[in-house]
Amino acid sequence: MRTEQKSIRRMNNGELRFYRCMLRLRRERRRRLLISMFTMLAVACVIIVGSVFYSSIRTQAGNGFKYYTTVTVESGETLWSLADEYVDYNYYRDKNKYISEVKSINHLDEDCTITAGQSLIVPYYSNEYVE
Repeated sequence: MRTEQKSIRRMNNGELRFYRCMLRLRRERRRRLLISMFTMLAVACVIIVGSVFYSSIRTQAGNGFKYYTTVTVESGETLWSLADEYVDYNYYRDKNKYISEVKSINHLDEDCTITAGQSLIVPYYSNEYVE
């Protein structure tokens, strides 16, 4: 049963205290509801952002690990033949990009020539993690 609500001006002291108590409880419930909604929203945002970053990191790690090795140039070898042996087209668009990186790592000029016995550092990728 719902009763007519009296005007505040017509309430006695007991009814007025009860009315104020009910208002306070409603405000408190509303405040708790808002806090819980904002908390759930914040948790959802953290989960979404975390899963995006985790999947990004997981994808990069799943593609392999980049390593470097030292190679001694044999007679007749060129940067192109070294690139044939070590380039991985999953990570380099073409052989020229790989050769540019090898030149950069070894501080070689653009028109450089390599000689037999020379040591070069070359990058390569592997799916195995080595410590």
